[in-house]
Amino acid sequence: MTDEAQTTAADGEDRANGDAAVYGAFNLEAEIARFPPDPESVARHRAETLVKTEALRVVLVSILAGGTLQEHMAPAPLTVHVVRGALRLRVGERTAELHAGELLAIAPDTSYAIDGIADGAFLMTIADLSHTPATGGK
Repeated sequence: MTDEAQTTAADGEDRANGDAAVYGAFNLEAEIARFPPDPESVARHRAETLVKTEALRVVLVSILAGGTLQEHMAPAPLTVHVVRGALRLRVGERTAELHAGELLAIAPDTSYAIDGIADGAFLMTIADLSHTPATGGK
């Protein structure tokens, strides 16, 4: 990645920098700071889609302690990677506590819900294997 692309990523502007081979480049700490969850909201979380293509979606979710992502059905294989803080991930009948640096992968058509244990953020990456990935970003 060029110095210009690295600077652009840090600034949160034009992340792909015109490079068709790059879907996006992000400074996660800067993105988390730009989109904090509203502590007055019922859900106590906020989601920002960083990358969205036919075959791949990467969503940054910031969540406060006590925040909840209600039960969803995994539309495709997905991962939850905790970047900061801690959360409780309920997958079907199982529960896992994840902390910064930990990742859990979920099979498609699986029910899951997420509860914030400590203020933090996580990346949710969803792969749609029914599509052939495009050769470039955006």
